[in-house]
Order: sequence, then structure tokens, then C-alpha cells
Amino acid sequence: MKRFLLACLVCLTIAAVPSCDLKYFESTEFGDIVFDPSLAIPVGTITYTVAELFEELNDGGAVIAPNGEDVVTLTYTETLQSQSASGFLTVLDQSFGSSLVSGTDLSNPPVETTISISELYEFDLTQTADEDYDSIIFNAGSFDFNASSNIGADVDFTATFISLENATGPIVITGSLPSGGANFVQSESLVNGKGLFHLDDQGNPASSKFLVRIAYNITVGPTNSITADQQVSFTIGINNTSFQTVYGNVGNQSLTVGQQDISLDFFSTFDSGDITFADPTVRFIFDNSFGFPLGIDFQQITAVSGTGTNIPLQGTVVDNLQVVNAPSVSQQGQVVRTEIEVTANNSNIDALLSSKPTRFLVDVGAESNPATAPASYNFIDDSNLLDVSVEIEIPLELNINGLIAEEVVDFSNGDDLAEAKRLLFRVIAENELPLGGLVELQFRDGSGAVIYTVDERPAFTAAAVGVDGRTNEVAMSTVDILIPEEGIRIIENAASINVVATLTTTDAQNATAVKFFNDYELRFKLAVQADVEVNSNGN
Repeated sequence: MKRFLLACLVCLTIAAVPSCDLKYFESTEFGDIVFDPSLAIPVGTITYTVAELFEELNDGGAVIAPNGEDVVTLTYTETLQSQSASGFLTVLDQSFGSSLVSGTDLSNPPVETTISISELYEFDLTQTADEDYDSIIFNAGSFDFNASSNIGADVDFTATFISLENATGPIVITGSLPSGGANFVQSESLVNGKGLFHLDDQGNPASSKFLVRIAYNITVGPTNSITADQQVSFTIGINNTSFQTVYGNVGNQSLTVGQQDISLDFFSTFDSGDITFADPTVRFIFDNSFGFPLGIDFQQITAVSGTGTNIPLQGTVVDNLQVVNAPSVSQQGQVVRTEIEVTANNSNIDALLSSKPTRFLVDVGAESNPATAPASYNFIDDSNLLDVSVEIEIPLELNINGLIAEEVVDFSNGDDLAEAKRLLFRVIAENELPLGGLVELQFRDGSGAVIYTVDERPAFTAAAVGVDGRTNEVAMSTVDILIPEEGIRIIENAASINVVATLTTTDAQNATAVKFFNDYELRFKLAVQADVEVNSNGN
């Protein structure tokens, strides 16, 4: 509740005692107590809205605002970890190699003879898991080609890399390998290059296939001899790449969503007694620009009470993998938002929050292309992100039964009471809220020991609730607090006031949940009477 709700009222009136000289309640009767004061002060009226009464919860990061039903709602938002494209998917370096024999025995032909050899090669890309690539647009990396020959004649070759394109089309490398075992080495940049891996060597649709055609001509002169097993060997490397876009299927891989320890310190205000929330919601918000669906596993959601008791989340929302939607290829560059709600209908979240937890432990896992999601064509851009946040939304629709809240308030007004002989406070409450409260004031010295107590008494009465769920009349109550001279002398030495409030909602004994609407108000009219000593000048 509002910090030092009643303590504020008492401190205001005590602080006001030496500041005025008004004949406000002269010969006024307070219940059975009647005296003619030397000093009487009207302090005025203090009005609290529901949001103001609960504004202390802002210390825990809450946003307090009405929901669509105009019920005041507490909302806490925390950001979990963002997953980037580079952190999720790495395109591995690739290495392929083979050789192509001449297939001909020829020794010292009478005239120069040319033998032509050609072969289309198909290689499988190396993957990290079960992903399949149709195409990749690179923004970094290199393509390296090495060729060598042990053929006893000059070789002119052409390597056409069907699966790699630059701005002019497929990458083509030509070169010569002189007789005698020469080597050929050439590298090409893959910046803005494209990998096309969607066809096999028969021209059929496929994934993760790398195609290259190696063709060479052997020039065999009268002084040359070749054998059928002599060959041209080659290696192909794709190294140090990073991608701009990948199309195909990224497979089933895990993503890092992360852990979060969410503080709910406002519950530490409450001690014993019961509070039960009727309709809390924990909402996980996934903003996904990855081009594939995600399966969400709530690995741990645990409420930790002030006593250290752990209450784990249970229910169908935990038992079943949840699905986060993704943009389609036609929506590339867009963000698709998915909200997964944890409510009392699919979990025991109401029990978790009703345990008055001081911490909420959240650990969420994710995987790409879960089996429970419809199959989809995947893409991933280097700018893609998965942003995850969690909202804890608690409408003030609740049942409170004997809930004890304590607040300690600094008290520095003791010197102002030096001339007072008796103090009488009157507090008139006009309450539209379905919440009543008993308050006890414990005055403490500098070491924290209680030196004087104003016993527990009703501070305000809960208003009755009609069939429409709203309170139907203002609950009026009056409380008088008399502090005699011996009490005043004690509290002159007080350093703080511990306010102990016992709160109960309307019809709490029947476990009825009541709603706190935004337009409800709680008003206090305050006055104080005091007997003081005055000198001959009236001071």
C-alpha cells in the first residue's frame, strides 16, 4: 500500500502542532473524550487514487495503469537475451577435391594430337547439423582453386564452378599445366558472390550440392607419351565466409534465449496473511525476423518466496512445446510478433504470484523448425534478430485476507512536542475501495526498539461490492487516537515509526476476488487537538 499510509497522516498532524493557533475544535466532543484545547488544528483532506495507493510498487519497476476493463493493473517488463543471425548460424568452410584421368595411352604420335576430357562433379556441402542450403549470398570469404598434373604432356584446362556466381555469372577459371608436374593456384573473392546449391548433377532439384565441371585438353606431340592413368588433380576451398542471406532449411538447431532473474521486491513489503490474484498473466513476447518458426521450451519458470521456497510453473504451457511464428519469404525483412501467454487457464501462475515471491527465475529455450510447426521454406539474413521480452501483468482483481504490510518511517518531530500535554487525532475515512485496513503504530528509538505503541485499530472500512463487481456506496469510518502526556514524553525520543497494516478485501472470508477500478478513491479528513502550555503572551 501507499508508503506509511496512516503514518503520513499522523506525522503530518504531529508536525503541524506548533505551527498554528486556531480555535478549530474548541469544546468539540470526540467520542467519550472531551477537553477544551489550548490549540486545535484542522490538517485538511488527503485523497488517494488506487494508482497512488499502489505507487510504491513502482520501486520494483512496475507500470501502473488501467486495463481495458478500467481495472488498475501492475505490469513489469524485462528483456531477455536477443539472438543474432551470426550467433545462430555459421556457414562452415568447405573443401572438395578429386582427379580426372586422361583415359588414353599414347606415345610419340607422328603428328600433334589433342585429347579432350570433361567431367561434371557433384559434392555435398559440410553442415553443422541437419540444415540444407539452396543458396547463399556471401558478404565475405574467398574461393580457392588448386590444380596439378602428372600427365606427360601440356594440359590446358577450364574449371566451371556451376554452384558459384559473381556479377557476370558462374565463376570460370582457365589455366595451363605444362608437362612435368606443374601446379596452378588461383583465389577469388566471394564478396557479393552467390552460392547455388539447389540442383544435383542430373539437373534435379536438390539441396547442399556443389557442382563443378572440369574440362581439359592434352596436347600430345611426337616427343610426348601419356598413359591412361595419368591425371589432373584439383582441390576446391571455400574459406572464411560470412553470409548476407541463406535460403533453404536451417534444420533443427537450438537458439540462445537465455536466463533472467526478475526482481519482485514489492512483495517484500508483505508479511503474513494471504493474497490471491484472480487473473495474472505472464506474457512472453517474441519479435522474430528469422525466416523459420521456433519451438519454445519453458525450461524453468520458478517463483522464489521471501522464505526461499521455490514454486515451479506447471501446466500445459510447460508440458507442450510452444511455437513462435516467422515471416515468409515474401515478408523478408519484416518482424513477426508472437505472444505466448501464461495464465491461470494453462498453468498455476496464480499460485506462483500468490506466494508473494521476491524473485522470478526464467529460463527459456528455443529451437528452429520444431516438429510441431508446419513445414516452411527457410531463410536467414545477417540482420535477422530474435528479441524476447517478458511482461508480468497483474490486474488488481484479488482477494486479500489479513495480509500484513509493514513500513518504517523516519520520525524527526519529537522536538515539536515539547509543550504538548495531550494529543488527540481524528481521522475520518471515506472509502470507495473494496479494501479495509487495521493499523498499529510502533514508535521506535534509534536502536530500533519499540518504546511506544498505538494499538491496532480500524483505519478505514472496506466498501461493499454490488452484483456488477463495483462498490456501490462509500464506506465511512472514524478513528480517534489519543496520546496522553506520558506517551508524548516517550515519543519525543522516537527516531522512527513502524506502521503495521492488516489489510482485508470485501467478503474475503468467502475467497471472493474484488476489482480495484481506476476511478476509486480513498479520502481522509484529518484534525488534531492538543493541550499545550502557553505563556502570558499567548505563545
